[in-house]
Amino acid sequence: MKRLSPTPWQPRFRYSDALVADLCAIADARARVALLPLPADESLRLRHAAYQRSTRSSTRIEGNSLDDAAVRVAIAKADREGSKAEQEVRNYWRALDRVEEWAQGSSPLSEAWIQELHAVVIVRGRGRRRQRSLFRDEEVPVVDTLSRRIDYAPPRPDDVGPLMEQLCDWWQASEQLPPLIRAGLLSHRFISIHPFTDGNGRCGRLLATASLWRSGYAFRGLLSFEEWFASDRERYYGALQLGCPVDFYEGRHDPDHSAWLSYFVDVIQQAAADLAQRAEALQAHQEPPDPHPWEGLDRRSQQLLTRLRACLAAGEGQAEQFKPADLEEWFAVSPTTAKDWLRHWQEQGLLEPARPGQRIRVWRVCEPWASWVLSQPQRQE
Repeated sequence: MKRLSPTPWQPRFRYSDALVADLCAIADARARVALLPLPADESLRLRHAAYQRSTRSSTRIEGNSLDDAAVRVAIAKADREGSKAEQEVRNYWRALDRVEEWAQGSSPLSEAWIQELHAVVIVRGRGRRRQRSLFRDEEVPVVDTLSRRIDYAPPRPDDVGPLMEQLCDWWQASEQLPPLIRAGLLSHRFISIHPFTDGNGRCGRLLATASLWRSGYAFRGLLSFEEWFASDRERYYGALQLGCPVDFYEGRHDPDHSAWLSYFVDVIQQAAADLAQRAEALQAHQEPPDPHPWEGLDRRSQQLLTRLRACLAAGEGQAEQFKPADLEEWFAVSPTTAKDWLRHWQEQGLLEPARPGQRIRVWRVCEPWASWVLSQPQRQE
């Protein structure tokens, strides 16, 4: 039986002219997007649209059949009801919030945090949410749904823990790599390890997003690259396989990642160029920016407004109003935490009670932020 080397993981790849050109093009698009003085309502709208496309596309890669309208409604609902497909998209949106929170902090990439992220992604029953998912303790071959042929045989369960430890150690020590290379390698290796029984593809794409955002490639939260993966799933799966044999130990344990990185970076380049072009077109027809810049809001306030924008797009309730229980479900927090957040937002001037009284049952967004949420509702997002 083959055994893995206990030495640190050292991924192999080489820089081609095309790869370097794509890296430069992405850096250029990033700079263009960062410098654009977009009005606050457009920043909010673009951010919501990017979150929605990422959620719809990443879950669709794994076979989620909800159409765009159903995805909008599922995201907007603040409950744990509905089909597994509806819960998948709701969970992925919530996981993007977790990724953003981690990316703006300084805590290291760890096995524990990845397990926490997976616990958000995966669909559970109506019981108490698990804080962390355990790594798998069984074989989970990836099987073609039609032919029942094994497309990929991941590593044995007893190798998962050491492989994940190696991966996190490598990421911590790889800051000298270009951010796109680092994110691509992290995502590919994670998906190859396949540490959970389900949700590995979604978690792997979220880890790529997390790595990019931590490295300063967040594109103001407006970039969605998952839709480019979803547009040609066969090419995506083929790029992941790298032409290796089915068994992890026969090639995927130590492949040349050059082909995957060429594909991954090319996809990001297309997504970034498209975003820069659309953002520049919007900015060219806008008035000067609002005196209350979107970028001046803290991360959690931006997440709340984006959530409310999602409700508006789905036609769910009054977009500028919500209940404390909605907040608890959207962000998977306790009533005490939700109460603390609401108090902070009230002191900040972002929220106010919808009706006077000692017990506040409904909150609403103050101006000018309410206008941002409600602006241009007729647009298709």
